[in-house]
Amino acid sequence: MLDTLVQSLRAAAAAEASFGCCLLFGEERYPYEFLNRGLTRLVELDHTIETYDAASITLSEFLASVSAPSLFARRKIVHLKNSHNYQKKDLEKLLEWLEAQIVLDPESVVVTYLFMSAPGLDGRSRLVSRLKKNKFKVVKSGKLKPYEVEGRLKKRVQAANIAIDGQVLNALVHLHEANLTLLEQEVDKMMLYVGPKGCIDHKVVDLLGIDGGGGNVFTFGDALSEGRLVDALIILDILKRARTESILIIAMISRQFRLLSRAGSPEVSRLSLTDMAKVLKVPNFVVKKLVRQVKGWSAPGCAEVLTVLHDADIALKSSQLPKEIILERVVLKIAALR
Repeated sequence: MLDTLVQSLRAAAAAEASFGCCLLFGEERYPYEFLNRGLTRLVELDHTIETYDAASITLSEFLASVSAPSLFARRKIVHLKNSHNYQKKDLEKLLEWLEAQIVLDPESVVVTYLFMSAPGLDGRSRLVSRLKKNKFKVVKSGKLKPYEVEGRLKKRVQAANIAIDGQVLNALVHLHEANLTLLEQEVDKMMLYVGPKGCIDHKVVDLLGIDGGGGNVFTFGDALSEGRLVDALIILDILKRARTESILIIAMISRQFRLLSRAGSPEVSRLSLTDMAKVLKVPNFVVKKLVRQVKGWSAPGCAEVLTVLHDADIALKSSQLPKEIILERVVLKIAALR
C-alpha cells in the first residue's frame, strides 16, 4: 500500500514524466497523512503542487483550473481531495478527462500527475474499475500489519544514524496496536533525545514516559477483557515501571468491566453503535471494541470480575503483600474466569 504511494510520488517527481494518476480510498487515516507528507516534500523540492477539495469546488471549476498553465511552472502535480463528493455524472466526465490526458502530446501536457484521495469512496465504484482498466494506480487505505509498521520504524531510525533495541521496538508496536501515526511521533521524540549515533533502549522509553500513563491503562483493560494474559502481564510490568498508581489500575479495570456488563445487557446490546455510544457515554471506536469483547463474557462473569477487583481494592489498602503481587493475582484470576 505505502510502497505503491511511494512509487506514485516518484513517478510524479520524474522530469518530463508522462501523465499518471493515483487514487487513494478507504477509511484508514495514516495513508492519507503519508500522501500529504509526500506531496509536501515535492513542494520542498520545487515541484508545483495544486490542491483542490471536491467538497468546495465543482467539477467544471476544477477542470478549468487544472487545465490552465501554472504561473510558476509549465507542468504541475495536482491533488484532488474528497473526489467521492462528485455525483456519478461528474465522475464520468472526470474519467473522460483522465483518459484524454493519456493520448496528449507530452509537450502539451499541463498536469503531469493527478492524485485523488477519497475516504468515502466505495471500492465497487466505476471510478475504481476504470482507473484500473487504464493501468492507473489504485490504493485501498488499510491498517498496516505489525511487521510492516516495525519495518518502517526501523528504517526511520536507521536513516537518522540511531540504533534501537529490537525488543523495545517490537514491544512499542505491539502495545500501541501498530498505530503508525502515534508510533512515528513517539519514535521521533526518542530520536531527538538520543541524537545521532545514540541508542533507543528500555531506559530511554522509561525516562521519557512514552510507554506509560493513561493510554496503557486502557490497553491493559482491553488485554484483560480479550483474554490476552501474556499481553496483560507485559503491560502491567510497564505500568509498574512507569509508577502508575495501583488504585488507578484497579479503577480503570472496574470501569472496563462495568462497561462490558452494560454493553451486554438486553436493553443496550440491541441498540445501534451510535445509540450505544450515547448510552454508555464513550466514543464510537470504544463501543466497537466493547461489542467485540463482550462476546467472551456473561453477566455473571462480569460480576465475578468486579468481586475480584473489590477484594483487590481492600487488599491494596490493608494487606502487607507487595502491590505488584496483588495486581498480578488480579490478572491471573480474571484470566481464569474467561
